[in-house]
Amino acid sequence: MIKSAAIIKTKALAPWKELRLQKRKLKKAQTAERRATKQMRPSPIGRRVVEVIEVPETPADDSPVTREEMLQQAESIGLKVDKRWSDATLLKHIEELAWATQNDNS
Repeated sequence: MIKSAAIIKTKALAPWKELRLQKRKLKKAQTAERRATKQMRPSPIGRRVVEVIEVPETPADDSPVTREEMLQQAESIGLKVDKRWSDATLLKHIEELAWATQNDNS
């Protein structure tokens, strides 16, 4: 059996349901009123001030050693390099071998 919407609306609701329905309607009305009277404020993000500071370039002498340079160093001191080594591992092995050769010569 299908009930029409007209029959359901005319049906009396339980007091607690009626109260809940009234609260919902009141809340919706308050929200709509608040939105209608809400003042739009400009976004503070749009007013950002950006200062540009020029940074002098650092000399090339302070730049880290490239992998090619490390491979040349390793070849000159006789270190067998594994291609799977990272730059940090390669540098560590070069420094260890250089330190060991310095101490052997002393």
